[in-house]
Amino acid sequence: MITVLGATGNVGSQVVRELRAAGVAVRAVGRDADRLAAAAAAGAEPCTGDITDTGFLLRAFDGAAAAFTLQPLDLSEPDHAAHQRRVGEAVVAALRGARIGRVVALSSLGAEIPGGPNLSGTGFLGGLYEQEQRLATLDARVTRIRPGLFLESFRPAFDTIRAHGGHADSIDPDRALPMVATRDVGRAAAAALLDPAGPAVVEVPGPADRTVPEVVAALGPALGVPGAGYARLPDAELTAVLLDAGLPPDVARLQVAMNRAFNDGRVRAHAPRGDAGGLLTVEAWVAEAVA
Repeated sequence: MITVLGATGNVGSQVVRELRAAGVAVRAVGRDADRLAAAAAAGAEPCTGDITDTGFLLRAFDGAAAAFTLQPLDLSEPDHAAHQRRVGEAVVAALRGARIGRVVALSSLGAEIPGGPNLSGTGFLGGLYEQEQRLATLDARVTRIRPGLFLESFRPAFDTIRAHGGHADSIDPDRALPMVATRDVGRAAAAALLDPAGPAVVEVPGPADRTVPEVVAALGPALGVPGAGYARLPDAELTAVLLDAGLPPDVARLQVAMNRAFNDGRVRAHAPRGDAGGLLTVEAWVAEAVA
């Protein structure tokens, strides 16, 4: 049996589907029992609780041969770094207590870059660096799944593109980034879970590096805005936009810091790309996402 944290999310739900399709028993962990209905319908055992609670996690990992873990991104947290540490410490303590020998952890490209105490160097990615260091203390075989920028991160821009004819961010328009659909990340994570001797790091950069304007250009016609454009905002202006949208100051700061790491070219794939066959391109993802 394999325990899957974040089983209702984009990546975790795909991991559940892949493992169940392979005939593996799955314990699907999430915060909301109603949202776990799909996992239960696929034959997974639903398990509802708070992943900052080590006691709950010990029960969730009990009897598991392997576990899929992640750090949920909660944009409502006023102190994002502190929340990430609470989650990460609880997960690692429970993995150690349950003596899980095989762990596949969702991380990110850029998580190999050391982060400072306030995660300012690479923004949100700094918390993943810290979690990778915690996982390294386990007496277990750990595989870190390091994807590129999730294409799903463009979903919140759909309404803006429809309403205003474009998208704005602080990523440089000519900076091509590794971009990948969460479906493909989940498939890579499930494959790693099914491989007990898998490598320490699996990069999932997507089929090709793409720029933000290229994604917006693909989204525009699908959203009924053929001429959709992209505006590169100064860091201070994006910070103000995020604060006006109601995000905590800490979250706005970390978003801008992560974008700066993108612009500096620090977030990139290090291994050669493998066969991209079957991976969703930006255009294929847009067709599915908008539909």
